[in-house]
Amino acid sequence: MAEPRPLPDTLGFREFASLMGFRPSYVTELKGKGHLVLTEDGRRVRVAESRQLLADLADPSKAGVAARHAAARAAVSPSPSTAQEAGQGAAGGDEDGEDRAPVAYDDPLALRRARAQAEREEAALRKALREEQQELGELLQRDEVVAVIADAITTLRTGLENLPTVLSASLAAESAEERCRVILANGIEHALEELSRKCSAIGRHV
Repeated sequence: MAEPRPLPDTLGFREFASLMGFRPSYVTELKGKGHLVLTEDGRRVRVAESRQLLADLADPSKAGVAARHAAARAAVSPSPSTAQEAGQGAAGGDEDGEDRAPVAYDDPLALRRARAQAEREEAALRKALREEQQELGELLQRDEVVAVIADAITTLRTGLENLPTVLSASLAAESAEERCRVILANGIEHALEELSRKCSAIGRHV
């Protein structure tokens, strides 16, 4: 059986996402949080160190170690101007001088743990975004919107169906065609205003 091909020391962000089974957007999020170990220019991911850091972050018993490593990397990161030019917020390799255990790249348990954590964080982000959009009135509850629209349509239908009964006496008393048109237009306009009032309540209702 052939031995697995060793991984390169560094990978681009998309290649690292493919290796880990992550979405590229999640790798971008990890980079922003300082959960990846990057090259000096901040353009590539140091594979072994980043895998080890993610494994430590996923293991509560190693959370303190991971925090110390992150602090050490922050201490040797490039200046803000250099980081901005490199297009990333946290930089550098592993300069803390501590020995690290070799990363088991073919360890299915470690991969499942990292992927599960990624999925939990993505779910939490989506939930927070939905709640924020609801508070700002940018996201409406489907069932409530459907209920308001159904009520508005029922109101319009009822108003139009009642027009003959409501306007028949007024129309019978008029002989001028123009006056009859005005009476009908006013009745229809009233029905449409009621529809508009109902629809305008959608945002307030939800």
